[in-house]
Amino acid sequence: MMRLRTPSGIPPLPWPRPSATWAAPRRTSGAGRLLTAVLVAVLLAGVPARAAAQPASPALVFEALQVLQAQYVDPVDVPRTLAAALAALRRQLASAGVSADLPDLPPGLSDADARRVFAERFAAAASAAAGRIPVSQLEHAAIRGMAESFNDSHTGFLTPEQNAERRRRQQGQAGFSGVGIVLLPKDGRFFVGSIIPGGPAEAAGVRAFDRILQVNDIPTGGLSVDQVSALIRGPAGTPVTLTLQRPGVGEPVAVTIIRAPIVVPSIFRAEVLPGRVGYLRLYQFVDRTGRDVRAALSRLLEDGMRSLVLDLRGNGGGYLDELTSVFNALLPPGTPVYTERRQGGAVRVVRTTQIPLVPPSLPVVVLVDDASASAAELLAAAVQESRRGVVVGSRTAGAVEASVLVDLSDGSALSVTTIRLATGRGVRLEGAGVTPDVVVDLTAADLEAGVDSQLAAGLRVALQVLARPGTGRTPF
Repeated sequence: MMRLRTPSGIPPLPWPRPSATWAAPRRTSGAGRLLTAVLVAVLLAGVPARAAAQPASPALVFEALQVLQAQYVDPVDVPRTLAAALAALRRQLASAGVSADLPDLPPGLSDADARRVFAERFAAAASAAAGRIPVSQLEHAAIRGMAESFNDSHTGFLTPEQNAERRRRQQGQAGFSGVGIVLLPKDGRFFVGSIIPGGPAEAAGVRAFDRILQVNDIPTGGLSVDQVSALIRGPAGTPVTLTLQRPGVGEPVAVTIIRAPIVVPSIFRAEVLPGRVGYLRLYQFVDRTGRDVRAALSRLLEDGMRSLVLDLRGNGGGYLDELTSVFNALLPPGTPVYTERRQGGAVRVVRTTQIPLVPPSLPVVVLVDDASASAAELLAAAVQESRRGVVVGSRTAGAVEASVLVDLSDGSALSVTTIRLATGRGVRLEGAGVTPDVVVDLTAADLEAGVDSQLAAGLRVALQVLARPGTGRTPF
């Protein structure tokens, strides 16, 4: 399926970006995914009972390579890509303490010769690792190495388990079992960034900005995000105890939570705050996000909203057609919202096509941070470029491309960038991100004190704009 990319998850899915996340563009036909497979026919006739074992085949690696060649937006250098796969094999073997002679691919190889030589190196690696590293693990390491060699935010590899979780999340189903929090790492410390509505953590009284000191009896100091996530996750129905340092409370608080299947909604919170400022926390762009956002905006307008704070912090992106629905709810018709360049160099500027749901005179403030990625970045940039509102917070992730997720034959998946994306005015955000109009960093000191400095700044801007005469599309 075509997608943009999403940033840190709940905890995040592993992804080749600074923190694991991604987003998604327009869906393709059918089930929304392409299936490319290398079919290997093996005919056995009169094979002796004690036939010699055949060398391990990198069929899955070549399947992934074929997908990259067919789908990647730019031409693929096969020898260079297989050289990256070979380097990844060496790292995998070294991590397991396995010695193997795997020379580099000779320079100047044709594509066919590069495949042949890589197959020989792969067989040697599998032979050396026999009984210590499964062949499937070697294949996955090689594919991951190929994907990472593109240095592209939307080209990456998902194991079968990660792919299954990704599919469940995008369909609005429970993707994993845990407690229902969004981890927020800051300066080597781990905080509760957000509480997932309806989850066990909310029921247990966990609060945003609680600092996680321990998971069961394991201190979190020195651990990675993935390690803390793995400790918190677990089978549904099992307990986990979080030791929390709560802002304003002297002694740590220990909370035991029963894990449960976690469904991550698109919208975490939608309400009218004092001063008739509407607040909408939009966490991801998945199935039905556009419909849910339009319904939430309608309720906020009915409840008397006079300005809107749209919180995209931590939003890693999602489907491009759901983003387009949100564009049409906020921006005037004819507004250029993003530019795409496809294989072959064809360029198209996409514009809004509908009368917006939110009146043009109603001020809009967008909150972003370094975990706002892909679709969230395009939305913030469109609001900024059209002068429809003010962007507040910290620079975004700079992970803005469009990709397809292609299921491989073992249940794993390869994400492949198929479209280069830019803003409506043609500004590339990949590797650069969106710089807010009002820069406000959320520091560890803010979190320790329980102060959301970015939200406070966003609300302040919204109220300031309301207080000005002639409020409209160009508040700053």
